[in-house]
Amino acid sequence: MAGLILKNLWRQKVRSLLAVAGISLGIATIIALGAIADGMEHNLIATLRSGKADFSIGQAHAPMIVLSSVSEARLYEIARWPEVKQAVGALVTFASFPGNPYFLTIGIEPEAFELGGVTLLEGRAFSAEDEVLLWKIAASTLGIKPGDAIEIDLKKFRVVGVYETGNLLEDGGALLPLRALQKLKSRPSELTVILVRVNEGVSVEEAMARVEREYAGSLITLRSAEEFNKNYQSLSLVRAGSWLISLLALVIGGIGVMNTMIMSVFERTREIGILRAVGWRRGRVLQMILGESLSLGALAACVGTLIGWGAARAVTLLPQVRGLISPVYAPDLFAQAVVIALGVGLLGGLYPAYRAAKISPQEALRYE
Repeated sequence: MAGLILKNLWRQKVRSLLAVAGISLGIATIIALGAIADGMEHNLIATLRSGKADFSIGQAHAPMIVLSSVSEARLYEIARWPEVKQAVGALVTFASFPGNPYFLTIGIEPEAFELGGVTLLEGRAFSAEDEVLLWKIAASTLGIKPGDAIEIDLKKFRVVGVYETGNLLEDGGALLPLRALQKLKSRPSELTVILVRVNEGVSVEEAMARVEREYAGSLITLRSAEEFNKNYQSLSLVRAGSWLISLLALVIGGIGVMNTMIMSVFERTREIGILRAVGWRRGRVLQMILGESLSLGALAACVGTLIGWGAARAVTLLPQVRGLISPVYAPDLFAQAVVIALGVGLLGGLYPAYRAAKISPQEALRYE
């Protein structure tokens, strides 16, 4: 049976390959955007648990974390709470950098380096507003070393050190003095996030509850991906968009499989009649046609997975996103793609298989 199935598909190889291409597009989209979304979530979790911080605080109802706006006055108030050991603020935004208009810039003070998990690899911490620390990969790729000058948003800064945090999202750009970045972006006394470490013996949950209680409606606490997704919709939008695009591609692929199999059954009506005449039961004919459609789905799963993996890798090579995205290829993502591909192949082959099983030997043998 397997040999016959492959032979039947190969007879109309162009039509079969077009059907495979339709399903592959949807599978590739699922793999590529799913891996990117998982990578973003992984990086965000690492960011929320930066360094020695117990939790983070951001603006409630902000569309995404980089658009969060928290007044510095809130930082000073929270820092004075008896249960808080240390609270520091950071401004996170994007700036133009030669070759990259979406260069991640983080404004933070040197005393917050430990809490933020910043490790100096070369040079020293900045001490003036025109000094900057550069991420190690950017420094290596561009051949920049301490003492060199760079431009951020058309303003010159002097690189005084190279850093890393171990978190790709935070390591994807540059660290500037908080006041310097606030001036550069015209956002005085404004923060994106507050990092908090509580005193020993103090419950983190209780400290988070106090923030939520005293600043209800204006500030929210973040410590996990679930809390992030609940308050910021950026990842949800990425996943929803990927599924919408994938669904469209899979519907087109399913129609392609159905068309391929219907045409195949139509062209092989006489052949199917001969098989029925020599003893093939309807169930066996049904099994043959469904086997062909499932084979198309299986091949599409393999091809789509390779294309999706390559597409996700290619995205990370773009200067605009290099250092911000690191795809995560979870086993369940691949399993999900395979199940969907086989499901589309099966659904696309149901009606043609039913048509083939209903062919009577007498009518088929009279067919020209």
